Amino acid sequence: MTFFPTHRSRRISLLQLGALALFGLKTATAATGNSLVELRSRGLAHEGVLLDLPRLSDNGNSVPLQLSLNAPPGRMIAGFEIIAPENPNPVVLRLKLRTALSRYQFSTRIRLAMSQEIWVVAWLDDGSQRGRSLHTVVTDTACFDET
Repeated sequence: MTFFPTHRSRRISLLQLGALALFGLKTATAATGNSLVELRSRGLAHEGVLLDLPRLSDNGNSVPLQLSLNAPPGRMIAGFEIIAPENPNPVVLRLKLRTALSRYQFSTRIRLAMSQEIWVVAWLDDGSQRGRSLHTVVTDTACFDET
């Protein structure tokens, strides 16, 4: 008769859970493709995507962003995402619209880790995508030399 233990040690379980989480995280990151190089290589058309973002921001804690999306004739906007590739979590917002619209306007404030290109990628009801990017410089207003 062979004895198989029915319980695993806590350490083994945590190691397996950690390995599973790490593998899942790498897979999810690879699937999104939101690096700056990948976004630039998509060759997204920018017609109908208007993005308003300050060129210079005092700090990255609260950067105002406004966007306006206009679908081409015969198409509808199904959703969009705001991507900051240099942030630890690049996808700032992913919004899927409940009902597709021909026009959509949106305003928010986003948090940025550093100076970078901010991307807005909209997808249409036929699966095609449109996108636009703007570069913003994040400065620090604190004085470090006690003057």
